[in-house]
Amino acid sequence: MLDIVTVGLDASNIDQLTEALWRQRLWGNAPVPYGITIHGDTVPIPADWRDRYTGAGRDKRYRVKVTFDAGGEHYLVVDPPRLVRAAFTYAGGPEHLVHLLSELPFEFASFKTLHFEWFGEELEYDDPSFGGGHFPHGWACAFRGEGHRYLVSRRWLDHGPWRVLRGPNDTTLVQFHELGLTPEAALAQAKTGHQLMGNIEVGGFLQEPWVYWNDLKGVYDARRRVLKIVVLGREVGPRELRDACAARRDNALGSERPIDNVAYVFLDPAEARSQLPRLWPYGLECWTIVNGEETRLDADTPPRGLR
Repeated sequence: MLDIVTVGLDASNIDQLTEALWRQRLWGNAPVPYGITIHGDTVPIPADWRDRYTGAGRDKRYRVKVTFDAGGEHYLVVDPPRLVRAAFTYAGGPEHLVHLLSELPFEFASFKTLHFEWFGEELEYDDPSFGGGHFPHGWACAFRGEGHRYLVSRRWLDHGPWRVLRGPNDTTLVQFHELGLTPEAALAQAKTGHQLMGNIEVGGFLQEPWVYWNDLKGVYDARRRVLKIVVLGREVGPRELRDACAARRDNALGSERPIDNVAYVFLDPAEARSQLPRLWPYGLECWTIVNGEETRLDADTPPRGLR
């Protein structure tokens, strides 16, 4: 059981998201605020507080926080332009939560840790995050629909040290550690997954807008709508692979040269086979030269040697 869920939800329309949260009755049928602040300043609580401060009537320039108890454990924060944070009591487990999430029009979500000891003097954990005001990675994260485009590839979900739960409406919950563990055991179980799902060099999350590390030099194949990059005598590192995935997602060459994928063409077949497991989780194509012909090595079946 989760007891209290604390989540940051990223959405293209936070008004629709906030209304969907109210429909779930996460704070009761007729919640009574303990307090409301706008950009940190306390404001009165009128009868129409929901519409005025968190609904269609709110001033969309400002951050609004509504608390529902004296300790501030249960709350709703509307933080324009894309983020909504919510903390509420929840009696179910991850298997139930993914169904609740499927009813919310968000794109990706971060869940706050259940173990505040991670940040104490004994553990001093500095965990990665999605950035943009999201919680540092805790026990889980989630994606829904178009939100999966913030990943280097959907393949990334299937090859990590985490548990994947899938729900309706193309909803994916990624659980980093088992519930009920000690803070030390939970951190040991979650740490690698946090790194691989972070907005960092080895991570699979792509922020938007993307800042490129490399100048992706290649040949554009208009017939296949693919950017081809020739490789010889070097290892393709994670920064370049992330750049390639961002270029594919964002059509980095412009609307006249759309990119459906990036293909790495290794002139040495041995190099191609050794780097295929590296490219696979990113969903990038891997080619080499066999008998003078370009030959594709990546297929639908994952290769051996994946992380």
